[in-house]
Amino acid sequence: TRRRGVGVDLEQTCTGRRSIARRILTEGEILNLGCVEGVTKEEEVLLRFSLKESVYKAMHPLLNQYIGFKEAEIIPHTNGTATVYINLKNGAHASLDCITAHWRRIQVGNAEEEDFFLTSASVSWKDGL
Repeated sequence: TRRRGVGVDLEQTCTGRRSIARRILTEGEILNLGCVEGVTKEEEVLLRFSLKESVYKAMHPLLNQYIGFKEAEIIPHTNGTATVYINLKNGAHASLDCITAHWRRIQVGNAEEEDFFLTSASVSWKDGL
């Protein structure tokens, strides 16, 4: 049986909190903010945070270790998918096979304050490990 982890996260888009970009994004991610159509730069920081949370939730049961925010680089795409690059300091990411991540904006009710990013990720272990 193939070992797989699944992670899901939900973040409200209009939170009014201070920017967390410098704490959670790599320099490359910060430089590439603003490339997702229909998503502001501020929202994209939160979207990348949510995608990272989903990836970490999917990876943790397989690796059982702390994963820093800057050990993953996420590139969200307008079509609701995301490219994920993992570079764990101890090299444990080499035992992972396939990582997929998806996102979408959902609205609950009619107010902007009720706008959310729903993200999910799936991580599988390499066969034979």
